[in-house]
Amino acid sequence: MQIPLFTDLINDKLIKKNLLRIGLFLVIVIILDYFVSVILLQGVDLNYGLKGDSDILMIGHSHLMLALDKELLEKRSRLKVAKYTREGVNVSDRRVMIKHYFSTCTKKPGIVVLSIDPWLFSSEGLSKNSYLLFLPFIDTPEVRDYIKESVPKNFDYLKAKWIRCSRFNSTLLNASIRGYLKNWDNLKIGVLDTVILKHEIANGSYRAITFNHDLMEDFSNTLHFLKGENVKVILLNTPVFKPIITIQDHQYNRAMQIIDSIAQVSCPDASIIDLVPLFSDNNSLFFDPIHLNPTGQKVITEYFSEVLDSIFLK
Repeated sequence: MQIPLFTDLINDKLIKKNLLRIGLFLVIVIILDYFVSVILLQGVDLNYGLKGDSDILMIGHSHLMLALDKELLEKRSRLKVAKYTREGVNVSDRRVMIKHYFSTCTKKPGIVVLSIDPWLFSSEGLSKNSYLLFLPFIDTPEVRDYIKESVPKNFDYLKAKWIRCSRFNSTLLNASIRGYLKNWDNLKIGVLDTVILKHEIANGSYRAITFNHDLMEDFSNTLHFLKGENVKVILLNTPVFKPIITIQDHQYNRAMQIIDSIAQVSCPDASIIDLVPLFSDNNSLFFDPIHLNPTGQKVITEYFSEVLDSIFLK
């Protein structure tokens, strides 16, 4: 049985020509999408030190990102460093980052520097969309499962799965460019204004230290994983400006005690290094209350390289 409309479409040379053009256009788009995404992903890998053979792996959020200078640390320690740090990632995100790194590296790092802070178990104040930073790695099983759990709509997952360039936002584009340029400079230039900060604290404009038991469990699981990988673990509390700790001193002490107790059970050999007591009074080192400026980064990196020397001598 013939269908007149279908027969007419088949015999219409103009329609066939247009369909051919549309098909060719789609093929070109798919090829461009693939190759552009590959180029962007390679830059991101270079920026974070993925798929490499680094001796030291740094895992954390912006605190650690701005506290340690990758190039200076490599120069002082004579070790290769992978700086896998991202803005707004919580403990759960960092667990995924560690598993992701170990699943792609060509050689295990000897040392993992995992950032800790008094807000480690605080679910408030960090990005709820941090899964977007993992989209370029959606083809990696560990990351794919995490994205499936985090993505609000299944359509968003499918879009990232099949339209590869949609995996990259402005943050990741910047990371890719910095990776190709080998630029890991701290761009938070400036000095903390203590007068403004004093008014903000008086008005209650500071991040409260709270305690989420799910994040505590994630932290414990992360340390269990690292213990199983047989690497040296350093839990590094980078400097934050003292007034935002003083205002909630009890919560700060409780957070550090919980970190210590979890570490003793999950990874007893881990070294906990708290730089807050040493550097929290000097506002000239800070860009804002929780982030260091380039001067602060250099001071902390030089100090931490000496700590690394003492650890290797043990």
